[in-house]
Amino acid sequence: MSRIVDEPYFTHSAYSAFTTGIQVKCPKCHGTGVVTADDDNAYFRCLSCGHQETRDRTIYRYDVHNQCKNCGRYYRVDIEDETKQHFFVLHVACPYCGATTPGAVYKTAEAFSCGSEIRGGQDPWLGLELWFLTSFQGKPVWALNREHLAYLIAYLSADLREKPSGSQKKTQADHLPTFMKTAKNRERIVKLLKKLQEG
Repeated sequence: MSRIVDEPYFTHSAYSAFTTGIQVKCPKCHGTGVVTADDDNAYFRCLSCGHQETRDRTIYRYDVHNQCKNCGRYYRVDIEDETKQHFFVLHVACPYCGATTPGAVYKTAEAFSCGSEIRGGQDPWLGLELWFLTSFQGKPVWALNREHLAYLIAYLSADLREKPSGSQKKTQADHLPTFMKTAKNRERIVKLLKKLQEG
């Protein structure tokens, strides 16, 4: 009988993978690469072709604030269109009277991307597809890296799963969707995960 003591809640999360790295597919050669992050930037490095990318983790707000030459009122209009955010001056309509006036585009640091969630099978910082990604009955099944994949296989294939000792109420298994923990699905999901492990 195999037994596993579950790990703490944040052991395998995108946030904890800051330093260990999230394994992803390279956008250039489709080989394996690693996404890491520090306090300022997210970094991608392909282990196959050497391609690299860096992205600022700061979230910026782009807007034009101006005084309308027609009605005299002050206004601020957010620039949502990414293709227009890099212009120095834009012609925008006054939200009060509709008159179009040129105004300077301002870039303001508004927030900081923590990057804590995996959505759509992509890393949270650069949006690259996870290396360990498959599906079960139309639902995504993924792992952040080899360590996370090994944990999933060990946890789902164990006969006895125990919570760690101490006062922790949540464990790593609390991240798992119900369909993965359901007894009738576990064996088939473990087979899928083992195929990912071999690749």
